[in-house]
Amino acid sequence: MSIDATVKLGKGTNIASDAFIGQGSVIGDNVTIEPGVVIYENVKIGANTYIGAQCILGERVFGFNTDPNYVNPELSIGANSTLRSGTIIYAGCSMGEKFQTGHRACIREYSHFGKNCAFGTMSQSDGQIKVGDDCRFHNNVFIATFTTIEDDVHFYPMSCTTDSLHPPCQKGRQGPYVEKGAIICARVLLLPRVRIGAGAVVAGGSVVSHDVPANMIAAGNPAKVVKAKDAVRCHLEDRPAWEVALESAKS
Repeated sequence: MSIDATVKLGKGTNIASDAFIGQGSVIGDNVTIEPGVVIYENVKIGANTYIGAQCILGERVFGFNTDPNYVNPELSIGANSTLRSGTIIYAGCSMGEKFQTGHRACIREYSHFGKNCAFGTMSQSDGQIKVGDDCRFHNNVFIATFTTIEDDVHFYPMSCTTDSLHPPCQKGRQGPYVEKGAIICARVLLLPRVRIGAGAVVAGGSVVSHDVPANMIAAGNPAKVVKAKDAVRCHLEDRPAWEVALESAKS
């Protein structure tokens, strides 16, 4: 075990013998840190959090090895969080309470998540994304730089956002903006600068190149609005399908 002398440890911590915790880090009460975990400088971990085996927290940002005055930006992880084995989270990020990851998730620098978010197995975000509260990202999701996501948004497996209109050009990059309560189904591709309205649904396999209005369903390549979301009825109950689906997801 290697713990820097400046580290502040809370009560009831359980730290594996081969863990590394760097300078200036703060570990809250009742935190569990499993074998092989590396926590770099200036990482704050809230109480009652579980850190799975071989996680890397506070991964140093680009240019650290060429800047003699480099100081690792703070990474903050809220209380009651669960990080599954192999998760990598870069410095400069913040996660609200009850944050969860799947195995081998990767979150790049200066990404910010609200409360009660889940980021699934093998999912990745580039840096500088903004995510609200109660969002869900299933396995193998990719979120590009400069993507903004409001509260209660669901991304399903292998969905993807992009940030460059003419890759690999780096000028004027901007990701999509996804409003509250939108649902992005499996294998959807959201192109740069599109806006997905509140409560909208993008059907699986769609490629979205234009804005989608609130509470509408878009489908196809390129995606087009096909009907109002409430027009799709649940086959088990006589009411809007996504009303039932979201109730089920929260139960």
